[in-house]
Amino acid sequence: VFSIVVFSCIVNEGYINIGSERLLCVFNKNADACNFGMTVGVACFLGSICFLILDVYFPSMSNLKDRKRAVLLDLIFSGVASFLWFVGFCFLANQWQATSPDELPLAQGSDAARATIAFCFFSILSWAVLTLSALRRYLTGTSTNLFTWQHLDPPPSNVRATPYPIPNGGTIVTTNPYQAPPFTETLDPQKLTQQRPVAPAF
Repeated sequence: VFSIVVFSCIVNEGYINIGSERLLCVFNKNADACNFGMTVGVACFLGSICFLILDVYFPSMSNLKDRKRAVLLDLIFSGVASFLWFVGFCFLANQWQATSPDELPLAQGSDAARATIAFCFFSILSWAVLTLSALRRYLTGTSTNLFTWQHLDPPPSNVRATPYPIPNGGTIVTTNPYQAPPFTETLDPQKLTQQRPVAPAF
């Protein structure tokens, strides 16, 4: 939302023409200031849309590496965006301070310029919060609660119990189809007969 406000203010009222057909930027007639604000605003708007879509599909990602890459990409983009908004705020505020009232007849575009600077500042705060949030997710991402346990496939409910025989005629029942059977060594029943020791005669 802040990105939309920034680049829409610059597009709608960020340029004026004074006695000529040439449009001049309201920020001290510096075209780089308007271009920078529009570029960062559009880029952050498109990035926000992409990351909203990524957040929707994030719970369905079962690959551990893909989930880590998504969180790392979010961290890098948020950090770069907060830095660019900080640079844009300083740049636009400096150029607006250098703009004389004579360059803006009837204060044309002044409200849009102030709104642009204000929402650049708000964007710094919002993207900084997003950066800290992404950093927290990345630091806790190696634990099982983010990258593994939520996305492990649940055990199938239709697994049939598999009995395994044991030497004395009983069976061991298990619901794990991948469990290895117990030892299947056949023992001689005569060897299993226990003989009581004879007490010594004194």
